[in-house]
Amino acid sequence: MSVKFSHRLEYVAARAACGLVMFLPYRVMLALAWSIMGPVWAFNRKLRARTHRRLRQALGADKSDRELARIARRAYRNLVFTAVEGMRMPGMSRAWIERNLSPAAYEELRSQLAPGQGFIVAVPHQGNWELAGLALQAQGVQLITLVRRQKNPLMNDWINRVRRSTGVEAIDTKSTAVGEVAAKLRAGKVLAILPDLRAKVGGVPVRYLGVETEVPVGAARFALESGVPLFTAEVVREGWTRIRWRLTGRVDVTPSADTAADHQRIMQAIMTKLEASVRANPESYFWFNKRWVLGPEEQR
Repeated sequence: MSVKFSHRLEYVAARAACGLVMFLPYRVMLALAWSIMGPVWAFNRKLRARTHRRLRQALGADKSDRELARIARRAYRNLVFTAVEGMRMPGMSRAWIERNLSPAAYEELRSQLAPGQGFIVAVPHQGNWELAGLALQAQGVQLITLVRRQKNPLMNDWINRVRRSTGVEAIDTKSTAVGEVAAKLRAGKVLAILPDLRAKVGGVPVRYLGVETEVPVGAARFALESGVPLFTAEVVREGWTRIRWRLTGRVDVTPSADTAADHQRIMQAIMTKLEASVRANPESYFWFNKRWVLGPEEQR
């Protein structure tokens, strides 16, 4: 892919912002970022209206418009904080991760697994999902994630370098390396996957947040191919800096004679668990994804 002038500008701006974020103290940077982005939220009527529609679509008529506005603003603030933490990832120490992310979920996982056994953990786009992965990595787990290629090749290479610097193996979803995931799981590695995206092609039908939609089949396919256990988890921000992640269930992946039916059954079981997490903690969910999992919202 050719590098455009706009790509270079975006890359230079991102690196400069990252340098500033790394230089300033953590809480100071969070406050500064929100002082800048809070007004952006306040004056962006289109973004607020779209988020309100998504919240209403997903959460139904039980909540008032005022409550939805509060949830939307808090979710946007949490997104800003997540972006700050993402830029600070290369400098995060194990001590910082353990101080801000409880290892309780890993202790619960370890009690259900044989030593060195691989597994899959499915989480929603919630809280800071990348930091939850680093928490696993800090416990000695060899972590794999699936990533989408960025349109800007400079940004793509830089983001992947950051991920590799933390020890996480990031696999491009469009690369041939995806075919090696099952073997890596059988060898004891761990796959963290975020299935709450709308599948453009090749998805399976599920009901999620009260809507019929289609999601990628990857989590179910890898679980069936590898034979490793599949868990669901949630990642929730508490206050400004504390991030709680915990297991929410274990999904049965026992195969039958009908692979397509197995895919649908497993993905529905995953999405049901994720839905419960989102409904319980809507302020931590990523309502701003361009690939909105529930499809086009009703325009009002």
